[in-house]
Amino acid sequence: MKKIKPRIPEGGAIEDSSGMIMEQYSEIMKKQLGKEYIRFADNVIRKINPIENSIVLEIGPGPGWAGISLLKKRKDLKLAGLEASPDMIRVASENVSKEGFPGLKYFHGFGENMDHINDGQFDFVISRDSLHHWTEPEKVFKEIRRVLKPNGKLYIHDSRRDMNLFGRLIVAIASKFIPNNMGFYWKSSIAASYTPDEIKLMLSGIGINDWQVESDLMDLTIYKS
Repeated sequence: MKKIKPRIPEGGAIEDSSGMIMEQYSEIMKKQLGKEYIRFADNVIRKINPIENSIVLEIGPGPGWAGISLLKKRKDLKLAGLEASPDMIRVASENVSKEGFPGLKYFHGFGENMDHINDGQFDFVISRDSLHHWTEPEKVFKEIRRVLKPNGKLYIHDSRRDMNLFGRLIVAIASKFIPNNMGFYWKSSIAASYTPDEIKLMLSGIGINDWQVESDLMDLTIYKS
């Protein structure tokens, strides 16, 4: 049986620092992960097939590129972002304005406590690479279930901590070519991520039985279609 290293929690919200402001972070993410954001959007559409004019909540949008990529493919969607970092909200708001989506709004908050959001307010929820920041995922999952409409849908993507040796080799090589020490942060995000089995156990423990958990070489996905 493969031994899985214990999870190493990552810091909280990503904010401006002396080494890098979020505008720089945003440009690095766009350059390095542009194709991945498009793939995320394609997977959301393929798995979820959102109904026309769906109201969407994105949890942890960061600089906003995942949501922007989705809106470029489905301009009918109405998206709002819940973000823990005021600095990220600033840069994400700048990005959506530049990209022609001024109606996409971000507000400050945490997935563990969405009391300001009404029950059944959203048609579906998305999140890309935010799950590993959640210190209490069960609380976030419960809140997602609450704010979704009865037949609401879900698509959450993140890394998996238990990726095999080949996956870790890919990370080790690719991280050397990412500027501003971002490769280090990528590896720390993987160390903070959850395994598919951990997620399945959490969902079962809170009585969520209609969400699917899938995984591939390096990532995991939680979805409800």
